[in-house]
Amino acid sequence: MRVVYSVLKEIHNKEIIPQGRDYGLKTFEFDEFIRLLEEKGYLERVLRVNDEIRLGPSRLTEKGLKILETYKHYETDYPARKFLKEWVEIDKERYSNGAEESY
Repeated sequence: MRVVYSVLKEIHNKEIIPQGRDYGLKTFEFDEFIRLLEEKGYLERVLRVNDEIRLGPSRLTEKGLKILETYKHYETDYPARKFLKEWVEIDKERYSNGAEESY
């Protein structure tokens, strides 16, 4: 849930525009993630230009704002931008079923 919180927080605060590389995601993965946030009703007004998404005009819906409120405890250890990837990896490690290790 950290990555959801972080992307929504950054879009809401408008201090930085989150990008896939901030979270260790490829562009297409991040684009799909943004589409999922829209489908879930957390985000609106995502601008699409050709094959690119632009988050500048985006804003959170009431549902997205509720997510920020629900997970506001993440603020206590929320990192600087250059450490976001490591910060969201905590959830990956915590909730992983070890499937990647079996290859």
